[in-house]
Amino acid sequence: MESITLTADLDALARISAFVTEAAELAGLDERATWQVQLAVDEAATNVIQHAYDRDEPGDLTLTWQCEHNQFVLELRDYGRQFDPQNVPPPDISSPLEERQVGGLGLYLITRLMDEVRFDFNPQGGNVLTMIKYITPGSRDDVVVIPVTGRVDAVTAPQLTRDVHERIALGARFVLLEFGGVNFLSSSGLRALLLIRKELMTLGGELRLASLQSQVFEVFTLTGFVQVFSIHPTLEEAQHAFGQGRMHS
Repeated sequence: MESITLTADLDALARISAFVTEAAELAGLDERATWQVQLAVDEAATNVIQHAYDRDEPGDLTLTWQCEHNQFVLELRDYGRQFDPQNVPPPDISSPLEERQVGGLGLYLITRLMDEVRFDFNPQGGNVLTMIKYITPGSRDDVVVIPVTGRVDAVTAPQLTRDVHERIALGARFVLLEFGGVNFLSSSGLRALLLIRKELMTLGGELRLASLQSQVFEVFTLTGFVQVFSIHPTLEEAQHAFGQGRMHS
């Protein structure tokens, strides 16, 4: 376990970035994961600097890292004002730019960039933000991979829906549909996928698709659903992307 304690002002961000970069390299994170951790920690530290203390009386912040069970664990601690993430409204990322309200993007990015995020507070220990990045791609063991083959249309979509619902009933929340064997997708199939995606999101889960054939991917493109579904070129990339936000090939 290594740590660094700095005065919570903007001058600290450069030292924090260097500390995180070195830690990520020692932990064996790849270039993409290192960048994600850098951005998440920068957003978290900036929030502490701007909101935890009065500007004319900045306190300290302490950043600690360690590796345990193939996880890169970062802990950011401050002794400023109590922070409750439930009081931060989610950012508006769908309205036209001129209509969006500013705020909430930092916390949103942190939760999308890291695999696990946890906030704790007590009067003695202060605010503690724990952020975890999985070191090995696919290291999380809660992704359910379901191979899909043939046609996904009005005839077969109900069975696909039942298959996924059975997995959800057994506790599945992160579902990856491997579409490499699918050669036909109709609007009925799209509707089934939309309902599956909505159910998983309601439960705090995710639906991702991988290995789409060109003609199937074209259906998503023509309907604009590449902006809705998380679509990946390979199974490995899809498995590694859970918890990282929406991506498409």
